[in-house]
Amino acid sequence: MKKLTLILSIVISIILLTGCNPETMMSYKLNDKLPRLTDVKVVADNTAVGFEWQPLYKKGIEGINIYRTEPNAYTNSTTKQLTKIATINNPFASHYVDRGLKQNSIYTYTFTTIKGGYESAHGKIIEVKTLPPLPKVTFFQGIQKSKHIIKLIWRPHPDKRVKMYKVERSLNGAKWTWVQTLDNRLMVEYIDIYVNPGNKYQYRVIAVGFDGSYSFPSDIVTINAR
Repeated sequence: MKKLTLILSIVISIILLTGCNPETMMSYKLNDKLPRLTDVKVVADNTAVGFEWQPLYKKGIEGINIYRTEPNAYTNSTTKQLTKIATINNPFASHYVDRGLKQNSIYTYTFTTIKGGYESAHGKIIEVKTLPPLPKVTFFQGIQKSKHIIKLIWRPHPDKRVKMYKVERSLNGAKWTWVQTLDNRLMVEYIDIYVNPGNKYQYRVIAVGFDGSYSFPSDIVTINAR
């Protein structure tokens, strides 16, 4: 009994740590006689895709399984591998939103109907491309105010979906590194107080949306510190 309890505890811990839904992990047997879901409407956003369909409860269907590829993985895949990402155990449900996706990427989806531990064959294969990055920050300028201080300013991003800005810096041509986050769309100033004369400093700003989306990087400001 203690061993069984331990096994159950481990399984539950894995589920909690991975964020998996037990229903998503469940296996279903194929039943070709179940109706396929072939009419699905799609709306793409930057980091999410929304779906709408007509429920099939009148045909005795109990729910829907949703399958998806990794980004840009279906067209070039030899196995055409789709992985189950969600199970909807409500015959009246007609909407689903897949979140946390990469911008400007192609995802492939398909749906199956489920009933009594069985699922239909795949419905129509649906390819969806998420929206590209937001437009870049404009009017990005910088000036060295003193020996150890560089001040950066830019115009507020016009898109009200923007939540904050990330400021990145490159020192003497090295890779870009994060130096500051400004947590308001209207906060458009950063003062770098860690400047040493004789070095080349380059800066860029990236706007970040409430949904985790991001903009193209701004133009680069280059200052040779004196």
